[in-house]
Amino acid sequence: MLTGFHFMAMKTKDAKTRRRVLSRFEVMGLWLSYQRYSFVLVGSALLLPVGLFWLLPNYWFLWGIPAVLVASKLVFYAVMVYRRWPRKLRATMVATRRIASGGFEPDSVMPFCGDPCFRVVANEILSRAGLGLTERMRIIRRLAVEKRNQPEYVVLVDRTNGVTVRVDGTQVTRTI
Repeated sequence: MLTGFHFMAMKTKDAKTRRRVLSRFEVMGLWLSYQRYSFVLVGSALLLPVGLFWLLPNYWFLWGIPAVLVASKLVFYAVMVYRRWPRKLRATMVATRRIASGGFEPDSVMPFCGDPCFRVVANEILSRAGLGLTERMRIIRRLAVEKRNQPEYVVLVDRTNGVTVRVDGTQVTRTI
């Protein structure tokens, strides 16, 4: 569920663009679509101990603790995926507005192509833009490769001393 902050960040001066972008049914469908990895992870976490108990009921003391540890890690990842819902919904709403205004470019979904959970968002956005399935998959594959090859870095800014430090994989650059 979006908080007031998210709605406040999406407000504009034009009253027509403030109207609801997605219907309640669309939001429900997006929630189911965007949470599919979370559902798979929780299902796997439940099936692992149950399946092992069904296969090896007399040896539960051998596999019980490792199975519970693996299942708890799967649940942890499921919660991480589940908590990304507001960001996924906001990205979809912003892209839907851009598509409606005519300012959408397919390459603008590149930030969502690095993570498999967000590739679902990129696919949905490209679908809303009217692209066919093969075209969407081609664009997402291309952008995922570009995203993977893109250098990543961290910029640290110390405003009191006027120092900027850029740290990437191979070097540290300091600007005074």
